[in-house]
Amino acid sequence: MSLLIALLKMKCPRCRKGSLFVEPNPYKLKYLSKMPAQCAHCGQLTEPEPAFYYGAMYSSYFICIAICFLNFFVFERMLGISGIYFLIMNAFMLILLWPVIFRYARVVYIYFFVRYDPSSK
Repeated sequence: MSLLIALLKMKCPRCRKGSLFVEPNPYKLKYLSKMPAQCAHCGQLTEPEPAFYYGAMYSSYFICIAICFLNFFVFERMLGISGIYFLIMNAFMLILLWPVIFRYARVVYIYFFVRYDPSSK
């Protein structure tokens, strides 16, 4: 599985087969941050050290900035929606996507530190 597909499917960065989250649906908020202790396929720890995911805030910030630029391009440039209406729609979009952004921030962050090992079992 390629890097991009594994990242989008939220798979383990080491084997790209095991799931990083207990519940695949990020909108089941009870299980939003629940991750298995280790990958079911290769045994990679999903939290390599205590408080590992505090750094995921930086990933989240860059994902949010990318969404804001995309919203600006679509709403303001393509649809002609500007000013306060753009800000309201952008805020609504970020709130609606918050669970997805939260999870992808964690996935992107762990992919920075754990390398792919095709021989892992």
